[in-house]
Amino acid sequence: MEQEENNSCALVLTGGGARAAYQVGVLKAISECYPRSQAIPFPILCGTSAGAINATALACYASCFHLGVRKLEYIWRHLNTEDVLRLQARKVIQHSLKSLLWGVLGKPTQIALPLFDTSPLERLLEKVIDFPRIDNNLLYGALEVLAVTASNYNTGDSTTFYQGRPYHQPWARAGRSGRSAIIAPPHLMASSALPFIFKPCLLQNHHYGDGSIHQLNPLSPAIHLGAQRILIISLAPDESDADTLPSDPSSSDIAGHLLDTVFTDALTSDIERLQRINSTIKLVPERNREQLSLRHIDNLVLKPSKNLDDLTHKHFHKLPYNIRALLRLFGVDAGDATGLASFLLFEKGYCRELIDLGYQDTQARLEEVCHFLAVEPKKK
Repeated sequence: MEQEENNSCALVLTGGGARAAYQVGVLKAISECYPRSQAIPFPILCGTSAGAINATALACYASCFHLGVRKLEYIWRHLNTEDVLRLQARKVIQHSLKSLLWGVLGKPTQIALPLFDTSPLERLLEKVIDFPRIDNNLLYGALEVLAVTASNYNTGDSTTFYQGRPYHQPWARAGRSGRSAIIAPPHLMASSALPFIFKPCLLQNHHYGDGSIHQLNPLSPAIHLGAQRILIISLAPDESDADTLPSDPSSSDIAGHLLDTVFTDALTSDIERLQRINSTIKLVPERNREQLSLRHIDNLVLKPSKNLDDLTHKHFHKLPYNIRALLRLFGVDAGDATGLASFLLFEKGYCRELIDLGYQDTQARLEEVCHFLAVEPKKK
């Protein structure tokens, strides 16, 4: 059975920690273009890191786009850092001292302990995401496929776990693969496990971390799963608003820059590659296009009009004291709370500001978005 053409629009949600709240504002603006009982207009949902969590939440309510977005917005608007992570400073210090002692005694060094305990996030996912609904939406046709990408530390590959309709087949390419799975909390925890900060997750005897680390082709899962059109919500600012590192960067500046690179550079390159392929296909006569192993894929990228790092200053003091103290060790204070802080600021004030920005940015491009989705914008 082949995939139906009207089920070929994909939504790709990238990672970015707390900054993924911006995606919710974009989705809210889009949902207002559809009737309240409308199913999700993106039957193919692909997410990485925090974007994987948002994509899975949408998949649970694929039969009612409005309801899924409302529930997702409620969670982000009422989020606190303690709902996602907590600093395990004492364990890290004890672990480091023990590892140092073992090194002096010539014994094998222990595995490094991550800075944060993410068990609160796992409990939150189990509480707010109704995973069995994914299968129901697949069964009744409201959803085509959900894909969550994680990085395999054992093989160095980018692995996409997908839960979809029966005709979707696994794939294997250089450095990346797709595997059928029943999406559950461990897949989301694996996809969002930032290295050194969060603990790797064990799945099928392999250790996995944040999906963006090895994801050199972020659009690949959507394409393998049959997308003809792809809407991408990126968390990278416009090039004109992108910040460069200061002349004397702090550890936080460098860490934030590296995370930005992980989350955005591969996506930018993949979008450019897709656009070049589309341009090349146009040069090939229609009678010869069937001989190509490539196909034209429409795409639209939505991204913040402001640098999201710059919005962290006024919210930095809302972080728990021990996390602020840790960040100060990396050179972060309230007057320079950018970079690493923006990924960890799971505070409702910051998240609400990002949601509102995403909503406003999408409203400003609503005509373009509606044209891409072939839907009439609602009259005000």
